[in-house]
Amino acid sequence: MPEAIPSYPFERSRYLGSVSRLTPLSVRVNFPFATEVAPSQYAGHRVTRGQVGEFVVIESYGSAIIGRITEIQLPDRDRLSVEPERNEGEELANPIGTIRLLGSVDVNSSHSSRGIGEAPRVGDYVYLAHPDFVRYAIVTTQGTRDGLVDLGHLSGAPETRIALPPISIFGRHCAVLGSTGGGKSWSTARLVEEVARRKGKVILLDPTGEYQTLDEEGVVHVHLGGGRDGAQDKRNFVSFPYHHLTEMDLFAFLQPSPGVQAPKLRDAIQSLKLTFLEPGLAEPGSSRLIKRFKEKRPINAALVQHDKTLHAPSARFNIEDLVHQVFNECVYPQGADGYWGDRHPQSYDSCVTLCMRIATHLKSAHLAPVFAPPAYMTDLTEVITRFVDDPVTSVLRVSMRYLAFEHHTRELVVNAIGRYLLGQARNGKFQKTPLVVAIDEAHQFLSKSVGDDNNRILLDAFGLIAKEGRKYGLNCLLATQRPRDIPEDVLSQIGMFIVHRLINERDQAVVINASGILDATTAAFLPSLRDGEALIVCADSIMPLPIMMTAPRHRPRLEQDVERTWMNP
Repeated sequence: MPEAIPSYPFERSRYLGSVSRLTPLSVRVNFPFATEVAPSQYAGHRVTRGQVGEFVVIESYGSAIIGRITEIQLPDRDRLSVEPERNEGEELANPIGTIRLLGSVDVNSSHSSRGIGEAPRVGDYVYLAHPDFVRYAIVTTQGTRDGLVDLGHLSGAPETRIALPPISIFGRHCAVLGSTGGGKSWSTARLVEEVARRKGKVILLDPTGEYQTLDEEGVVHVHLGGGRDGAQDKRNFVSFPYHHLTEMDLFAFLQPSPGVQAPKLRDAIQSLKLTFLEPGLAEPGSSRLIKRFKEKRPINAALVQHDKTLHAPSARFNIEDLVHQVFNECVYPQGADGYWGDRHPQSYDSCVTLCMRIATHLKSAHLAPVFAPPAYMTDLTEVITRFVDDPVTSVLRVSMRYLAFEHHTRELVVNAIGRYLLGQARNGKFQKTPLVVAIDEAHQFLSKSVGDDNNRILLDAFGLIAKEGRKYGLNCLLATQRPRDIPEDVLSQIGMFIVHRLINERDQAVVINASGILDATTAAFLPSLRDGEALIVCADSIMPLPIMMTAPRHRPRLEQDVERTWMNP
C-alpha cells in the first residue's frame, strides 16, 4: 500500500501565482509576490514567493504537476519599479517566470511518474512545493522503504531527509561526479560507510590513499605495493603477481617488436608454463626448457595434453627464467628428423634488447609488486577470496598510493583486477552476496589504451563490468572529476548519478546525454552548487533532486602531515 501524501500540496499559504502561458516542456507563470524583501514562515517552514531553483506544484485536475523555477524576470516596463530610490508614482512590479515541468503525482492513487497526465491550463494555480511532498514524489518511485541508505537532506530543508533503497543506488551501478572540491570524495566515503552499516560487500580501489580514514567496523585496509618501514610496521601489503596478467598485459609491459621478439616471447612464456606443469621436461635445477638439438615429440605431446590449462587465466610460470628461456627459443625449427636445430644467430641477436627490458623490469623496485613480490606481500586475489567469504568484513580498501605510474603499471594492474572480479562474477561467486567495486579517479582506468602501436591493450575490464556485471551480482561505484573521459557506453549503463559541482560544459553535456532525465535547463544549476551539494539523478525517479549530502563519519584526507607544508602550515 503506498505511503499517504505527507502534506496537502495545494496549501493557500504556499500560493505563488498562476499559469499564463504553456509549452510542452515549460510554463510561464505570474509571480506577483516575487519582489517581497523577506520570505514568510508557515508551519515552521520558510515560504519564498518565487526564487530560482525552488520546486513548485501546479494544481491540475486530479494531479499535482511538479516543476522547478528556472527563470524569473520583470517585464521591461516594470524593471524600474523595484528601485528603492524611486518614489514617483505607485507602480506595481509584475514579475513573470518560467517553470520546467518535471513530473506529476496522482493525488488519488498517490502514484508519481515522469509523464504529465493532463497538461496544465492557463489560470491554474502554482504553489511552492512542501519539502516533504518533494521527498514523497521521489521515494514513491523507489519501492520498499526497508533498510534505506541515508544520503542527506533536501537542499534548503534540513528537516527533510532523503533516503533510498540500496537497489536504487547500486542496482544499476552508481557514478559520483564532480569537480575538485565539490564533495565527490565525501559522497563516495558516505556510500561506502552506508554499505558497511548494512553489512554489504564493497571493494574500494583507492588511488591516492585518502580513504585511509575509514574506521568502520568490518573495514580491512591493504596496500598494493610499497614496503615495510621496519619490523614494527603492521600494515598489510599485497601484490598482484605477474601470472594473473594476460599475455597482452605482459606484452604491454615488455613491448616486444612484432617481427622476431613477440613470437619468441610468446613461445618462452608457454614453455615456462609447460615446465611448471611437467617439471621433468625442464633443465635440472630450473624451469628452463632446452630446445637446442632436443626431440620435439615429448614436448608437443605435453602441449596437447595441457592445452586447456596452459591457456587458463592465472596459469603459473617462473618469470625469473624468462630471459634464458627467450634465448632458448632462438633455434632453427628443423634439425635432424623430429628434432630442433642449432641456435639461430639472427633471432638470438634480435632478442637481446627484449631480454634487457625483461631484466630491467624484474629488478625494478617499482614493479616488485608485480614481477618480484617480497615474502611479506600477500596475493591480492587470495585476500579478495577471503574477504568475499568472510561474513564479518564489509569493506576491503586497496590503497594504490605506493603503486608506480611507470610503464602504465597502475592502469594495467587495475584493469587486471577488474577482469579477475568479472571472472569470479561469471562463475557465480557474488550471486548470494552482491559485491560493489568502488573505484576513485575512474577516468584513469576506463577506455584508455596503453602500450606501443604493436602491443596496444584496451583497458575495458570495468567497462565490461558496467555492461554485464550486475546480472552476476557485481556492481560499480565510479567516482571521477572528468566525466568526459568516461566512455558513453559505460555511462549509459549507470542507473544513479550523484552530480556535484561541474563547471566544464563538456562534462555537463556528457551527463545530460547519459542521464536521460537531466536537461540543459537543470544542468545550468551545476556550476553554482555548494560544497557537498549534489543533484541526484536516478533512473527510477521522476526528476533530478538537489540534496545536501551528509558528511561521512570519517572524512577522507591524505595521510597525516602530507598537506602540512610551508604553504599550509
